[in-house]
Amino acid sequence: MDHQETSVEKEGVADSGLIDLVFSWSMEDVLNRNLYKNQVTEIPDTFSTVTSYMKTFIPSLVEETHADLLSSMETLPQAPTCEILAVKPKRHKNAKDFSYVIIIRGSGEAENYEPQTGDLIALTDIRPTCSDHLNRLRDSYLIAYVRPGRDNRLFIRSSKPVSRGGGRKLFAVFLINMTTNVRIWKALISEKANTNIIKNVLQVQPNSSQGGNSCSICFSKKKCSAAVSNRWPSMGSDLNDSQEAAVLNCINLSKCTHQNTIKLIWGPPGTGKTKTVAMSLLALSKLKCRTLTCAPTNVALLEVTARLLGLINQSLDYGKYGLGDIILFGNGERMKIDNYDDLVEVFLDYRIEILAQCFNPGTGWKHWLESMIGLLEDPQKKYSTRDDENDFQTFEEFVREKLNSVGEHVEFCMVNLYTHLPTSCISLEVVTDMIGALDLLNSLKSLLREVCFTNEFQNSIQKIKDTEIHREVVSLLTKLANGWRQSRKNKTTIVHGTCAQVLQKYKVKGLLNLIWSVDVLQENSDYVQVLKIWDVLPVSDTPELDKRLENMFRSYTTAEMNICLLRCVDGDAVVPIRMPVDSSSSHEAEADPVQVLSKPLSSLSLKDEPQTSSSEPQSHRKTKNNMPRKQRKYATKFQRGAPSIIYVDLEGCGHYYIMS
Repeated sequence: MDHQETSVEKEGVADSGLIDLVFSWSMEDVLNRNLYKNQVTEIPDTFSTVTSYMKTFIPSLVEETHADLLSSMETLPQAPTCEILAVKPKRHKNAKDFSYVIIIRGSGEAENYEPQTGDLIALTDIRPTCSDHLNRLRDSYLIAYVRPGRDNRLFIRSSKPVSRGGGRKLFAVFLINMTTNVRIWKALISEKANTNIIKNVLQVQPNSSQGGNSCSICFSKKKCSAAVSNRWPSMGSDLNDSQEAAVLNCINLSKCTHQNTIKLIWGPPGTGKTKTVAMSLLALSKLKCRTLTCAPTNVALLEVTARLLGLINQSLDYGKYGLGDIILFGNGERMKIDNYDDLVEVFLDYRIEILAQCFNPGTGWKHWLESMIGLLEDPQKKYSTRDDENDFQTFEEFVREKLNSVGEHVEFCMVNLYTHLPTSCISLEVVTDMIGALDLLNSLKSLLREVCFTNEFQNSIQKIKDTEIHREVVSLLTKLANGWRQSRKNKTTIVHGTCAQVLQKYKVKGLLNLIWSVDVLQENSDYVQVLKIWDVLPVSDTPELDKRLENMFRSYTTAEMNICLLRCVDGDAVVPIRMPVDSSSSHEAEADPVQVLSKPLSSLSLKDEPQTSSSEPQSHRKTKNNMPRKQRKYATKFQRGAPSIIYVDLEGCGHYYIMS
């Protein structure tokens, strides 16, 4: 196995035994499916020595390597290929070691394959479309193994000398990657390895009811840690008895102080080993047990990570708080991590990039948090010092745009901080405060989208220094924007005349009145309802406000006033209404408020249903038959002259439109 070649060992190539074996195969050997038939024996249940245990697996590894190479021949036309521009011999003490430095055509040009360490490649002067092209008389199946390089150079060891006589082209064709096979080979043949762990696995304790390596003192469902036992009925519901025993054994062994040991989980394909490992990792994470998980291949590692993340996500209670305790690391390019959207957020490189943005002094969370505080504390100052290119914006437009812009950055930083920081660095108390702040921020954004504020209100609220009043006003505005309305018995008439129909007064801390109304704005060809917040002022100042607003409301058309009075109730919430301008401005609408409602509403989404008796007017049949039984009585009252309540299906959602 070439252990005599010190220069090879200096380069870390103790794998030459397996590589030499692969190099010894002819093309006929590679294509022979029965080359190792009857050479791989059944692995016994017991072993006399660790050496015999290790050697038992060598034939299986060799047979698997041969099967992988044979499979690559069947897909040869699709194999990644690149052109080799130069081949330079590398001096070596061993004359039989054909080592070279190669230069390939850049990936930005015609080719896109760049050989990686561990790749087994075929060297040929044509682009192969079948296995025969690798076994021509001139080269007779020439293959090479890509070694670790230095200074961005590619090193290969070939099965035969490489020549480029006559200036002919030379191509490298990918066959298989042998990294995992080589690692296993090294482990199996090593004479200097620490085998204490393997000895521990092989020494089965005959008195253990759990099949070896178990501490009889610690192993017990009843003694399972409280951090896990409270959740275990739901966590373990998807496990069979053997899987559950394995997970519980791992949990108890992690807390065992009686012996240092390991747990071997084994079984044929399809028996749930990956699921068992993932569940064990979940349980250990709940116990705050630091765990390192390794796998022989990237595919296996990604599969375990995906299973674990699926379980973790089901157990998270506060957003993605807790994912910061999980880190996936490795070579992102080889792992093809970009193809796994659900795994990227725990990948170390991605996490570093995101947290670097959050902690950037000039553009990180601290900067945006200070910007948000400044905006909320004194928006007028921010508006007066805005950039020249935004001079055309109104104060409301400026605040709305800044709140959305700064809010996006604040939300990005907060969410990523509690997602990517370990739980040891950010407490649950801080996370709940962050989530609460984000909820308030979203409520404020929603409020600004549906609510218009007058300058009088802005001036009045700035003069009020009592923080409790500020909080109560914000809470009241948020409730109004979310559709809450005061009950009729709590309403008080504050003005007379036209204003009395639309203005509302809600008390604030018993000292002030918040004066608001539903107003109507025109957006393109539609009328849109909005909440208009007129002022927050003492009761004694209300008559003066009444005089000013009376003249303003007189300029409204009957149709516009009726739209202000129109209410859309969705469950317990009042939601804003949008309707076409042309259907609301007809002469008929000016004369009859009911027509203002019935004409646009009938055009929205009143669907035909089976007709009733012919004695009932057709227009009434159309309205009533669209309604569930409970709503039909309200439509009947409307038709008999009762309070105006119309049910309509607007974009597939049932709503009440109420004219009071």
